[in-house]
Amino acid sequence: MAFKEIVDVLNALLTPVIAGTTVYIAWQQYQVSRLTLRKDLYEKRLRVYQAFMSYLSEIVREGKVHHNRVIQFYAEASEGEFLFDAELVEKADELYKQGIQLWYLHNQLYPFDGSPGLPVGDERSRVAHEDSELLEWFINQISTTRELFRKQMSIQERRVPSLVKLNGLKRKKV
Repeated sequence: MAFKEIVDVLNALLTPVIAGTTVYIAWQQYQVSRLTLRKDLYEKRLRVYQAFMSYLSEIVREGKVHHNRVIQFYAEASEGEFLFDAELVEKADELYKQGIQLWYLHNQLYPFDGSPGLPVGDERSRVAHEDSELLEWFINQISTTRELFRKQMSIQERRVPSLVKLNGLKRKKV
């Protein structure tokens, strides 16, 4: 083979090699962009998660909530509408409404303005019972909410098992 023929073959191979290298670089840039997006989304979602957990922990710790804190929670959680699915948005709405209800009940028993609450009797007992049931509901919401976020915040990629691996598992069991 003559030197000119070798150069012609190498020239012909050069274009596919350059194209393959370009495709590989573009693929790597795509992967880096995806990972950056996932990281940014995770950080934003984490802030919403922290707003939920802070709110719930404060209610459980204090046994009460002030209406300003409920409104603050709703404002902090509102970003979740753009980062999570409808189930989590509904959870924020539910926690907001139940927080207002807890504030209302607790305010009847121990008014925040310092005035005397409901007098001892059946009505006070009923309100105290509702207040304690709602507080118990909030205690249960910590684990429920954590699990809801866990499903939606996982940074691991969800991969479908390959058919080759599934077929291999079937053969091993037989």
